[in-house]
Amino acid sequence: MRKSFILMKRHLFCAVIAAILFSVLPMGAQIRGFRQEQLKEWEFSKDGSTWQTVTVPHSYNAEDGHSPYYYRGKATYRCDLRITDLKKTHYLFFEGAAQAAVVKVNGEQVAAHKGGYTPFSVDITEALVKGINRIEVTCDNSEDLEMIPVTSDFNKNGGLHNPAWLLVMDDVYFSPEDYGMYRLRCETPVVTKKKVVTNVKAKLINASGKDANILVRVQLLEADGRLGYQADREIPVAAFSEYDFDHEFILSGMHLWEGTKDPYLYTIRVELFRGKRMMDIAETKVGYRSIEMDPERGFLLNGHPYPLRGVAMHQDADGKASALTPADYRRDYRIVKELGANFLRLAHYPHNDFAFQLCDSLGIVVQTEIPWVNVCGTDATQAYFNNIHHQMKEMVNNLYNHPSIAFWGMWNELDTWGNNSDLQGPLDEERVVRETERLYDFTKKLDPDRFVGFTDCSRLARDGYKDLKGDFCSQNIYYGWYWAPNDFSGFTDAMKKVRGLKPGVPVNVSEYGAGVNPYCQVWNPADAIRDKEDDSRHFEEYGNRFHESYARQIKAMPWLNFTSVWILFDFPVANRQEGYMDSADGVKFVRNNDRKYMNDKGLVTRDRKMKKDVFYLYKSLWNKDETTVHITSRRLESFPSGKDLCIKVYSNAKYLILYQNGRQVTRLTSSGESSGVVWTFPAVRLKTDEDTFRVVSNNGVTDEIILKKAK
Repeated sequence: MRKSFILMKRHLFCAVIAAILFSVLPMGAQIRGFRQEQLKEWEFSKDGSTWQTVTVPHSYNAEDGHSPYYYRGKATYRCDLRITDLKKTHYLFFEGAAQAAVVKVNGEQVAAHKGGYTPFSVDITEALVKGINRIEVTCDNSEDLEMIPVTSDFNKNGGLHNPAWLLVMDDVYFSPEDYGMYRLRCETPVVTKKKVVTNVKAKLINASGKDANILVRVQLLEADGRLGYQADREIPVAAFSEYDFDHEFILSGMHLWEGTKDPYLYTIRVELFRGKRMMDIAETKVGYRSIEMDPERGFLLNGHPYPLRGVAMHQDADGKASALTPADYRRDYRIVKELGANFLRLAHYPHNDFAFQLCDSLGIVVQTEIPWVNVCGTDATQAYFNNIHHQMKEMVNNLYNHPSIAFWGMWNELDTWGNNSDLQGPLDEERVVRETERLYDFTKKLDPDRFVGFTDCSRLARDGYKDLKGDFCSQNIYYGWYWAPNDFSGFTDAMKKVRGLKPGVPVNVSEYGAGVNPYCQVWNPADAIRDKEDDSRHFEEYGNRFHESYARQIKAMPWLNFTSVWILFDFPVANRQEGYMDSADGVKFVRNNDRKYMNDKGLVTRDRKMKKDVFYLYKSLWNKDETTVHITSRRLESFPSGKDLCIKVYSNAKYLILYQNGRQVTRLTSSGESSGVVWTFPAVRLKTDEDTFRVVSNNGVTDEIILKKAK
């Protein structure tokens, strides 16, 4: 009997947030017969005629995202491995191969996998020869009606876009088959300030051919490495057999995981000995916290109201597509930390595990979800729904131990707009309800302690949708953008209606936003309008007003469990052509094709170089550790003389002073509106050909813009 082993986690984290963001410690020490090697260097080809050397993570859509097309098809990665000991079990581990993958060793197919965002493993032992072995992985991001996602409002990239590994295991080891990447499951069914119950589960494999007396040591380590708990258990495991290890312990006075305020993490370490020889080790971070949802009070963390306010993110970067590196993640999560968000919706698929490690360490609560997006047609096959369940199982098993995860998402926007009848037939609303119930029950068996729900965009208007089964009901709401342009007032009424249709069920706002081209300016705010017939002009000032209104309305709905701006970073969508007209003055407009094929609802541009005005609106609301002072419409280059100019500022200061050309104009002691962070100074007029406006807060934080007189 051959059983596979899973890799130890790539990164052991220090509890200090700065260390998490700016450095990553290496993998754990090598354990005798266990060896691991990250497979970084591969040869790559789309057609097999020419090959180039690439570094994994890699996506063959890295240069796409700037046109109405992107490559959808097959591509092959290959590398050579030198194998010296055929008695050892050898294993390939892929953290993500998009979207489908076929794995071959020496020309023999050893595995096929459908699902581009969850890890999978391949035991390659029987296909190996002593010496050089050729590994080939063919990825395919073509349309597949039996694999999610079928359609989506994001590009479905292909490639080995997450790390790949070779593992060589000892004779006795912890199996990955039940508990995913970490090879152990750490359950915390009871968490209070007085008592914490921990249940550690793992599956032991004895592949040695001999009966073995195994000692399993369970340790709990404090954040500084001090030993907090230890227990040893001796277990007889027969040759070529497996043993389900289950160990419960109860401790008091534990340091709880308190979100962004105090994201304290312990380490659970499980060691496996045969005699005095350590055969294997598995470990995971654990954060002790309790989570609740209340239809009236919203989200509760450790028994206390903890409003979740944040943003959604894609796994994407310009020039890399979804093949992000740890450095990319640290850069992005520094931006999240600056913003002050305490919640992330990692959409629309499981992100790389490194992202969740950062969320654990920063105290950010997370919803993660499988990519069941848009499509549930009358012609959908059973294989399609089997794949949905398979991807859910892989997601839960691999990510279970992360304390940051509170919500499992089942689907996003199963609605008529994205359900192309040419693919699976018309939207089957009855089947949506039926399959949602099946998937909910399946997921709750995998994890009974977290919340499982869905993300709708119809305001539950579809037939039977008010009866959808879930612990929570999330809504994507775009009043003032897709619906009722230039009128933001429908947002609150829509959420109240949803709440009335699902009495007693917590509701969330999973998406809201407006397209923002930061290079599309206008001197007269009244001219910044939404024109659905001409979607080329995405005025920044319109996006500002949209988010200002939504921020005020959200503040008046404390019963919302979480709210999530769509989205933190702009991202490419091949079938979008919008927001591509630039203007520095609102008079002359210039086509900018680099802005095409982009969903520009981000608070930050895709290249991360520019934080739009609305980024500072939310930073003012959420980041309590910094004083923010940001003058809006700062990319407006000129303004007509003789016209009234109202300087608007996003700030969480106690008071603000406006200076024009060095002279004090006005002092404001409050914003005068309900969000508390949108400050508008009384009108002034330009005095010179080039005026300087400076705003100073009570504690000396300043911002400054220069406006030229329009010619």
